[in-house]
Amino acid sequence: MELTPFELDYLDSLEVATLYVKFFDLDWDFNLKSAFPQAVVQLDNYKSDFEIIPTIFITNRTLLHIDNAQLPALANKIVQKIESLAISEIHEIQIDCDWSPKTEAAYFQLLKLIRQQKKDILLSATIRLHQVKYADITGTPPIDKGMLMFYNMGEVTKMETKNSILDLELAKQYLYNFENYAIPLDVALPLFSWTVLFREGEMIKLMTNVDQEISQDSSRFEKVDATHFEVKKSTYLDGQYLYKGDQLRIESVNHQDLKACGELLKAHLKNDHLAISFYHLDSTILNTFSYDFLEEVCNQFH
Repeated sequence: MELTPFELDYLDSLEVATLYVKFFDLDWDFNLKSAFPQAVVQLDNYKSDFEIIPTIFITNRTLLHIDNAQLPALANKIVQKIESLAISEIHEIQIDCDWSPKTEAAYFQLLKLIRQQKKDILLSATIRLHQVKYADITGTPPIDKGMLMFYNMGEVTKMETKNSILDLELAKQYLYNFENYAIPLDVALPLFSWTVLFREGEMIKLMTNVDQEISQDSSRFEKVDATHFEVKKSTYLDGQYLYKGDQLRIESVNHQDLKACGELLKAHLKNDHLAISFYHLDSTILNTFSYDFLEEVCNQFH
């Protein structure tokens, strides 16, 4: 991990003090029959004054296959792995997991065990909209605070979905039960974009940083509407072979909708120390959103 001079200047202009950094993914190894870290971050040469909050993503299948007797050892390994990668004092650990009814018990127990390992820090976790609205069904994780992921709302795999990243009309259907939610919530807003590749009605792949190539090359891609394109002739795109007739849906976040998030959410987030995060930090993305604009977005929450 290394920040560019542009990214550093941008963060400084926005007066950012904290970065949530994914340290690793935790997935299930079927051969070893145990959880295994993947995509481990490299911070050896990282130098900055930002506070880094370690974040790890845990797959549902890890929690589905792990035996309860393995959970204490896993909690210990998670904490040890985080501490081995950290380059500064840790004040908070964040766990990212879209748990299900089948994995709730194992996940909540794992959180409790991590808390026992690190009693002197904040323990936070990502929270989806449906987990607030249906908290009586999904349960509330044993953590100090949550990070509401206000994105990835729609069904990305469905052809008829307009924008799976940010759909405010869909979001409104889930803005319930916040007044009864037991833990304070921060919020994470999306800046990213992607292109969804479909073949014969089935989603094939998510592709990044190809939207301009698609929209500007009319010899290979036929524009259906503002966000949908059809492949005119078989071709390669970012290393992926596309067949004639494949369909592409470009999904992004427009400025108007992003700015409306604060107005929509501020009545529901009862957190006196609300932290607003943006996903994710990337020079290409930041060129689309000025720091002045993101400051305006933050101001909508007050």
